[in-house]
Amino acid sequence: MSNIKNIILLLFFFTFCKKNIESKQAISNEVKDSLTINTPKNAVKLTQFSKEFISENKIDQWPDFIKFKESIEDLSKLNPKGVIIFLSELFNVTKQLLQSPFPKNFDGLPVYSRIKVVQTQIIKCHFYASNNQSKKLNKSLDELYLEYNILLKRMISYVEERQIPLDSTKGLIIIYDSKINPVLSNK
Repeated sequence: MSNIKNIILLLFFFTFCKKNIESKQAISNEVKDSLTINTPKNAVKLTQFSKEFISENKIDQWPDFIKFKESIEDLSKLNPKGVIIFLSELFNVTKQLLQSPFPKNFDGLPVYSRIKVVQTQIIKCHFYASNNQSKKLNKSLDELYLEYNILLKRMISYVEERQIPLDSTKGLIIIYDSKINPVLSNK
């Protein structure tokens, strides 16, 4: 008889403990679902192209970049509950931009690589959002905007660099061979 009492007592403890564990897990899931996103510092001071720059370089005829730019700029108006979906879509837009042909004025590794840096920041933000790490997500969103500003500034400087005339050599390429005339020689 005492064995039956012990078995009933053990079953009672197992069922009671299991219900307690399930309620604790439900509470922890509720806490994980809440992300707090602050407006990034760099979101306030976004770099913008001038209207002249847009028309001169035909950015308005580059639909993939326009979509990318609008998606990034909408990031400050995020609803924290939809941040993961938004970042996934932003990643797809960035991927599409990288696969599309670039206009002649921006077709170069400096612009392409800066877009890849922005894409890396998007991946970081997505990771922190999916793991409910609000502090790291806020920091990554700020870095994302910083990298986006650097991208736009690099696009401006890239166009300006390509407009500089190379008249100092009159079209000749001067090859300096350090084996023939070493720089630090006594000759």
